[in-house]
Amino acid sequence: MLLTLLITLLIGSIIAVIFSFNALFNTLKHGLPFVSTPRWAINWLRDNLNLTENDIIYELGCGDARIISALAKKYPQAKFVGIEVQWWPFLLAKIRTARLNNVIIINGDIFKHDLSPATMVIGFFITSFMPKLADKIKQNLQPGTTIISYGFSLPSWQTTKEISQPERPSGSKILFYKT
Repeated sequence: MLLTLLITLLIGSIIAVIFSFNALFNTLKHGLPFVSTPRWAINWLRDNLNLTENDIIYELGCGDARIISALAKKYPQAKFVGIEVQWWPFLLAKIRTARLNNVIIINGDIFKHDLSPATMVIGFFITSFMPKLADKIKQNLQPGTTIISYGFSLPSWQTTKEISQPERPSGSKILFYKT
């Protein structure tokens, strides 16, 4: 019994170390850490987007797919595509969306994928990544596509709407743009 417990703890510790090193490696390689989106932002998007059967939503850097799974459950008529470069959040995303027929999760680099079918793009990145993302959006999205970012703005772009957390109006905001 004690030996089984010790072996289980050892295996769990080894797995945790592997995930930690992988996260560090991918953060250094891509410059993008895996950071969870706050629950209030996910809830606001789920409750306020009013998506239709004509909408195709891409989430760039979808992580564990908490955003698109929440949206896909509420808007089963819309189509969702999540793209995640890191393998462990990708696996979590695949598991989370396994029963959602309107979601596709791709393990890959967002800069190697055609985003032109999107009617909406969601991407919550960091400041240093936003200029590169802005270039990709300008080159690849159709006019009128909605872009949503949490906390970090697209340089030289004018927001069409900004949503603050009700309890912390001076904190990070959900930012909306149009191509």
